[in-house]
Amino acid sequence: MSDFKSFLEKTGEIGRVVGLNHYLAYVSGLPALKLGEMVITENEERGLAHGLDKEMAEILMFDAGKLKVGDGVARTNNFFQIPVSQELLGRIINPLGQPIDGLGPISGEKKYLPIQREATGITQRVRVNKFLETGVMAVDLLVPIGYGQRELVIGDAKTGKTTFLLQTLANQAKKGVICVYTGIGKETSAIKAVEDYLKEMKVFDKTVMVIATSENPSTINYLSPFSGMTIAEYFRDKGKNVLIIFDDLTSHAKFYREISLLVKRVPGRSSYPSDIFHIQAALLERAANIKTPDNKEASITALPAAETLENDISGFIQTNLIAMTDGHIFFDINNFRKGKLPAINAFLSVSRVGNQTKEPLDQDLAGWIRRKLVEYQRVMEIAQFGGELPLATQKLLDLGKKLEILFNQSPKTIIPRALQLLLFGLLLSGFWEDKPQNMMKIEIDTILKNYKEAFPEAEKEMEGIKNLEELKNFAEEIIPKVKEILYRPL
Repeated sequence: MSDFKSFLEKTGEIGRVVGLNHYLAYVSGLPALKLGEMVITENEERGLAHGLDKEMAEILMFDAGKLKVGDGVARTNNFFQIPVSQELLGRIINPLGQPIDGLGPISGEKKYLPIQREATGITQRVRVNKFLETGVMAVDLLVPIGYGQRELVIGDAKTGKTTFLLQTLANQAKKGVICVYTGIGKETSAIKAVEDYLKEMKVFDKTVMVIATSENPSTINYLSPFSGMTIAEYFRDKGKNVLIIFDDLTSHAKFYREISLLVKRVPGRSSYPSDIFHIQAALLERAANIKTPDNKEASITALPAAETLENDISGFIQTNLIAMTDGHIFFDINNFRKGKLPAINAFLSVSRVGNQTKEPLDQDLAGWIRRKLVEYQRVMEIAQFGGELPLATQKLLDLGKKLEILFNQSPKTIIPRALQLLLFGLLLSGFWEDKPQNMMKIEIDTILKNYKEAFPEAEKEMEGIKNLEELKNFAEEIIPKVKEILYRPL
């Protein structure tokens, strides 16, 4: 990488620092400086031109530790770029592309790409047509996601959003999808927990982690999602399907608000600058299902997270993100307090393009589940008053509770589509009709542990099933084999 002297000789312009405010430097004397251009100081510190005035420029410094008034600043004549390569897989880097995992420099041939790029044109885009399996039953059946979709994951802090995102990442990485996890303003302990989970699930070598911690300057945190998206585009342009997670964009908006207030931009609603919608929408617009030059399809699927306070989704950033995505999965704090994991509220979650990727059987099953959940909610309200309930109402209450048991899923459990359908087929066939709920939980856990061994051809068999009646008949046929798993001697 070139140093201060070589850039000064190349551009012939030198500026001087005339003011400092935290990580913001005011520089005069660079008349040809462009917005978004990189600059370098005589101490080899780098920054980004964020604002231009007649007399001076506002420079966001990546590290202003040694900077002082009077220091020389040179233009680089380059926009901010990061190095990308295949060797990024299995590494943890910061938004500048530098490794922070203690494993030494990233080897191999590198390509430098600008982090601010235009989204793919509409003529290159292709309809979202392939189902993305998360391995989380409540999402796959009720709020399906497609490759190339942008699905917001929204809810209160500590309700299981990151857990769901990591389950999805692990399931997709095992299917050969390149995964990029972008952490914004996270604590070091939270990043370590993510790293440990990915290593435990044996998918860390198929993942790039782009991390900006709460200890980093706001500049670094602000750039984090753009660096992550640039890495995703690099792999997408090589013909790969990519899944990128932004954890989370409400923190990103707060860091940008801090920068904007520092440079004295006019604050808007909740003190956020007026261009925050454009910045985050332009970022998410880069995720899409596109046609590559060799006439194949490649996609970037974006799963941004957003935090709410006591289930309030009417906040400025939250409504912005809902407007610019293709749907949202809502993690309800009330469901979490009741012990439902994942705490997804199916009634307040929506997927605007995911349903078109589903098979007719999945659509029929999702419709049946939603109807039964609505009926269950109604009779729950009646049951609260006490009194004797009709037999049909008691059966509906029992069915609703068993649906909740089926949707409860531990963080390290990933359930493939074929097994999801098999479990619901057993429910439809009445396999658990007269069994207590605690027995049902035990039996589901046993089926999950022995599924691959007992039903190696389940995926192929499921392909021929077209409706709920056929699914029910299939489940009735395999009940003897299921009983063999459940009741075999230890």
